[in-house]
Amino acid sequence: MSNHGMSWKLPLSSALVLSILSATASAQTGHVLNGVGAVNQSMAGASTAAPLDASGALQWNPAAISGLERSEIEFGMELLSPSVTLDSSVTNPMSMSGSSESDMGMSAIPSFGFVFKPQDSRWTIGLGALGISGFGVDYGASTTNPILMPPPSGFGSIYSEFQMLQVAPTFSYQADDHWSFGFAPTINQAQLAVDPACFAAPNGNGQYPSGAHGADAWGFGGQVGVLYQGDSGWNFGASYKSQQDFENFQFNSVDESGLPRTLELDLDFPSIASLGAAYMGFEKWVLAADLRYIDYQSTDGFQEAKFNPDASVNGFGWDSIFVLALGAQYEIDDKWTARAGYAFNQNPIADEDSTFNLPAPAILEHHASLGVSYCFDEAWCLDIAYRHGFENSIEGPIGHPAMGTVPGSSVKNTMSTDSLIVGFRVGF
Repeated sequence: MSNHGMSWKLPLSSALVLSILSATASAQTGHVLNGVGAVNQSMAGASTAAPLDASGALQWNPAAISGLERSEIEFGMELLSPSVTLDSSVTNPMSMSGSSESDMGMSAIPSFGFVFKPQDSRWTIGLGALGISGFGVDYGASTTNPILMPPPSGFGSIYSEFQMLQVAPTFSYQADDHWSFGFAPTINQAQLAVDPACFAAPNGNGQYPSGAHGADAWGFGGQVGVLYQGDSGWNFGASYKSQQDFENFQFNSVDESGLPRTLELDLDFPSIASLGAAYMGFEKWVLAADLRYIDYQSTDGFQEAKFNPDASVNGFGWDSIFVLALGAQYEIDDKWTARAGYAFNQNPIADEDSTFNLPAPAILEHHASLGVSYCFDEAWCLDIAYRHGFENSIEGPIGHPAMGTVPGSSVKNTMSTDSLIVGFRVGF
């Protein structure tokens, strides 16, 4: 293969690996959802000190399930629609530029939360089964967008699909009228399909193997938390969710001759530390704020973005980030409740790493949400929310494993998202 072909193939393939990382990479705070379920998403995920529903409490602070008013079962579904555009240009050996949109449609992200508060017991137990990642990217080959041109001059089409489910049996102990302490083991199952598989060295013909057959992997971790409920209307909470350590993803693939080749990818989920405060001293109001730290930089799979000597991708170059989530709830009457939220997170991807993050650029920074609940009676409630991730872009030069940056080249990722979330809650 010519150097000209490799100049496109390798950097674009490196970008594809990152799509593995980000079901909500294409949607939220890096590849971590900033909320689960309609109630929690309408509060922009602010629930570490403001337990309003089962799913949100189970996700962000295991001690918060003690703060729920009653036992509850909650079902939810988020329909996530990302808008992702890829632009690239080159000036050598000829000037060319083009733009392409991902053709992947909506992704469905489920959530289930169960919390049981036995009478005359200080213990509260719960179970969360939450889709915390899920995405698909599909770029067709192009004759005008240089980086998507067919091989050997370009890369051709890109396909990737990722889903991740986290199950958390949760236990919380209310020590007194103010303090609760919780813990939860976390069990994760993920499925991944990616073509091409640029985390592996290219085949003998210079092209990366395929991981389109998909791979399953299990991961494990844990979460601990504390909740303080004050007499003056103030609540404070803190939680720590450990890194979720996954077994290696293993793919059945083939080499350039069609002979069997097994591929492996070491990819974990980052640890998350959360601090929260909430004020409930105003009649009918709940005001909440969460500050989170997501430690991408220390997580396997997110190392320095560069090419290894065998032309495989070393890592994705994500920085650890802070997230600020703000939410407000107002009880209109016995039937209706309204919510609104706003979240800001740092962008984990630098402009110079744009070519390592093409198919799923986790670049969103600002999110806004609105939601409403209607309770049919004292037990049954319908929750609806809408969330928008505001458009953001990064742009940098095309990278090359031997040449470094390609002179006169550019890759631009642009992205926004919209989500509709619907759920039911049953109290008992």
